[in-house]
Amino acid sequence: MRTCALTITPLSPFGTPLKGDTLFGHVCWQAAEDPALLDGGLERWVGLYPERPFAVFSSAFPLLPGEDPLVVLPRPQGHGSEEGGDRRQRFERRKEGKKRKYLLVPGSLSLARDQAVCATEAEVFDRFVRAVDRDTARQLRLLPAAARNLAEACEQSHNTINRLTMTTGTGPFAPFSHENFSYLPGLRLVLYVAIDEEALDFDRLRLALERIGAWGFGRDASTGLGRFLVDGLDEVAWPEWQPAHAACYTLAPCVPEKRVTARCLATPFTRFGRHGAALAVAGQPYKNPVVMADEGALLFMAGPPPARRPYLGTGLAGLSKADQRTIAQGYALYLPY
Repeated sequence: MRTCALTITPLSPFGTPLKGDTLFGHVCWQAAEDPALLDGGLERWVGLYPERPFAVFSSAFPLLPGEDPLVVLPRPQGHGSEEGGDRRQRFERRKEGKKRKYLLVPGSLSLARDQAVCATEAEVFDRFVRAVDRDTARQLRLLPAAARNLAEACEQSHNTINRLTMTTGTGPFAPFSHENFSYLPGLRLVLYVAIDEEALDFDRLRLALERIGAWGFGRDASTGLGRFLVDGLDEVAWPEWQPAHAACYTLAPCVPEKRVTARCLATPFTRFGRHGAALAVAGQPYKNPVVMADEGALLFMAGPPPARRPYLGTGLAGLSKADQRTIAQGYALYLPY
């Protein structure tokens, strides 16, 4: 498989996080609407997916500008914490380590401890401010301390409108709100994709992402959320596993493969997927729930990972009673750790 890095610029707030498995689903819908997107057609690659994925997407991560741009990844559990000293000293180090939630990784994607730097939210914010132009930096420094994050949550109010009277109706006024999030102005994101050249090439991959960015990604795309611009696509040499590595660091939510994973340090969550298009208004619009390990997990392998394969995990199929062809990305690109 060939791997590439796509840089994108957010143009609006988002209602849905840019997770790898969700991006994969959006590209599948692109292939369903445009048969020319995948050589051989979507039906063929859906059937092969559990054993041979045509594409594996990472989640999108902030990219700090500079001569050597830094990728901001979630810090894996245990990174940067030494076990020496007495019990109190170990406790203090772990307490301090919890504040350093991020891992700043160079463009080479090396997770070596002498290259990957742990950082707090404030430190990441300060690095970004120092890298942008003077006018933008001046505006960002006016933000209150609580808002000095790369992504800020915001509430958007809604109300139900009667389509006949164009009013909220005669009943009680009952507004509701959704939580969205927006990135700092000028911040770019990077996501990594591995593709099977027999199914897809980089030009068509970029086209699919450009369409998603133009139409909107995730929840409330019809109201203007989820817009982004694809800035560039560059092929990257993916880091290879070496005997000195201890674990695999995942870049997207995944379902670890039991037979090759000895143990796992991860934040689990349950993905409640939902169908789109006609199946969304059918009798069973929801997919079967799946428990996944969020990105930033450390998978300790029972043996070396498969050679020349930049991803780990499980291909998920048969996830819906409404359509047995339903698949989901249970794979994740990984970095040797």
